[in-house]
Amino acid sequence: MAASMKDRFFLSALWPLNNFLKATGVLANSSSSQWKRRLSRFWSFFVLCLTIQSNIYTWITGIRSFNILFSDQQISIDQLIRDVLMIDAIRLSTLVFDAVIHISLVFSMWPSVNLYLETLESVDFNLGRPKLSRLKRYSLIGLANMLLEVFFFSAFRLHRILNNSVIIWPAVIQNYIRLVASHWFSVVPVWIYYICGQLHVFYVQKMVVRLNLLNELSRNTKTVHRIGSTRPFTTLRSLKQLYSAAELLHHRFSTMLMINSCSALINMFSASYYSIESLRQGDMVMLFRDSSDMIAFFVIRFWLMCHTADRIRETAAQCIPILRDLRDQTDGKAEVMASTERIKITSFIIEISQLDKNGDRQSLYGLLPLSKRLIIPTMEIIFTYLIIIYQFKAAAQ
Repeated sequence: MAASMKDRFFLSALWPLNNFLKATGVLANSSSSQWKRRLSRFWSFFVLCLTIQSNIYTWITGIRSFNILFSDQQISIDQLIRDVLMIDAIRLSTLVFDAVIHISLVFSMWPSVNLYLETLESVDFNLGRPKLSRLKRYSLIGLANMLLEVFFFSAFRLHRILNNSVIIWPAVIQNYIRLVASHWFSVVPVWIYYICGQLHVFYVQKMVVRLNLLNELSRNTKTVHRIGSTRPFTTLRSLKQLYSAAELLHHRFSTMLMINSCSALINMFSASYYSIESLRQGDMVMLFRDSSDMIAFFVIRFWLMCHTADRIRETAAQCIPILRDLRDQTDGKAEVMASTERIKITSFIIEISQLDKNGDRQSLYGLLPLSKRLIIPTMEIIFTYLIIIYQFKAAAQ
């Protein structure tokens, strides 16, 4: 197995998702062969242009706002809500969000991941380069989720095509490309952020085990002295490096996470509206499709991001009581730990304690706090807008 942190992550922790990302043009081929790198770069740009043009084609060919807003006929509230708000506006937001996410995937996400892994290189070395194969299951789950979503919605799309008497094949192909882009590429940053977050948790847990060992050994002055006085602060430096890496990960992924959060909010709102309409009309197939779409956006997009951010904070907080015990047990034992070193531990404890209180570090551009505490306010916003829409519809009738 490759020795560097980056190679071990891509070959072990990210397998088999890495092969899927290379095949779809999201992850560039890092082969030493020049023609393979050029072919991979060409394939990435080709897939990027293909997905963007499919979204533009679908939005332009299906736009209804101009015919409604600039016609002489009277506009009903139902038309305004259904055609302008729930179809054209949602498709336009999907076009913008998917384009920005895919461009970020090709140009900015992997440099961010590489920088994050380089930050963890010294931590990985201090821990003896542990095996990362236990993280492979998260890649398997992510790949299975993306394939299952596309299979499910492709089956639904095929069902609608077969029930349609007139089939326009260019529109069918473009809609299928848009479907793949929406359910594959837009969710990739969430899964990469989740896997990187699990890598962070894995290293912090290793550090917790080492701190517990140092805590036990601190009760025996001679044993600790024989181990060497630099051991506790090698661990402490590694913890600070992990803390810096977590901030870097959160900062570099802020754009993609913000867009995914807004996209999840809008799609949960539209899926909730269509689920209610399908239930009122008695269309169980559409109800099942829209409900599944709403659950997928809530669990895979929104909850997974919030859960990862919370896990990073929680594992950092696990170190606090252990560090306090290590500091307190060495109080008055100058041969084990000098007073200046205990002050360093105290300052680091204070720094970690601010993780859960400092909203700027754990928010997206200082606007959106990424935490499971955000779930209830988000649900309240969705239900509020649904109530407003149905109040307008009831008043129009």
